[in-house]
Amino acid sequence: MHQDRFYIPYTPTVREIWINGKEAHHILHVKRAKLGSKITLFDGKGIEYLANVTEILEDKLKVFIEQSEEVDRESVVDITIAFSIPKGKGATLLIQKCSELGVKTLIPLHCERSVVDIRHKSAEKIEKWNKVVIEASKQCKRNFLTKIEDVMSFDSLMKTINNYDLSLVACTDNHTRTLKSVLTEHPLARKIICLVGPEGGFTRGEIEMAVKSGCVPVSVGHSILRIETAVVAISSMLLYAYAD
Repeated sequence: MHQDRFYIPYTPTVREIWINGKEAHHILHVKRAKLGSKITLFDGKGIEYLANVTEILEDKLKVFIEQSEEVDRESVVDITIAFSIPKGKGATLLIQKCSELGVKTLIPLHCERSVVDIRHKSAEKIEKWNKVVIEASKQCKRNFLTKIEDVMSFDSLMKTINNYDLSLVACTDNHTRTLKSVLTEHPLARKIICLVGPEGGFTRGEIEMAVKSGCVPVSVGHSILRIETAVVAISSMLLYAYAD
């Protein structure tokens, strides 16, 4: 039987815990839980808890944890997407869909042609985006949270490229190899990063720097995609290619 899922930002050390704040409001006033209602909690670190409501106050509730279980619904491939931040609501959509798909890490990337610059308010934006991650994980039954790193410059990111089994950079040049053809040559890759640039694309200098650092330029089709569309498409293709 389906049970509503709620996030707790810690791993309980006792069987009775209080839940307050936004999640308490959601449980009590949106889902209208009553005494004895059964709910599922998750801590974002892979553990799921079956609990029932034992006490209700105006703005918080107490639950008794009946059982806990490590439940891993994650892909075998560890995907990181470094993306230039799109305008408007594009970033929220991108983060929501990547969280649902199971992308492990997202890195906001500041490039030469980036239109949106959040470097002066990075902490504020990431706090907002983390809430999107939590809501997406509640809905799609992920027990881990997609990690959103602090905004990075292109140069800084290049220093981390060797940490991955396979590093890709999305490119729109006519003679760029397809993502499919590159992936067939790396069947055992398990830790992958892909860079997705701004609306105007990466500059020639950035592409050259990426290639020199070890990135493979790839194309995902003949169309010029929006940032959020490209990120979701690439993430989906990678997950499909390395599915169990």
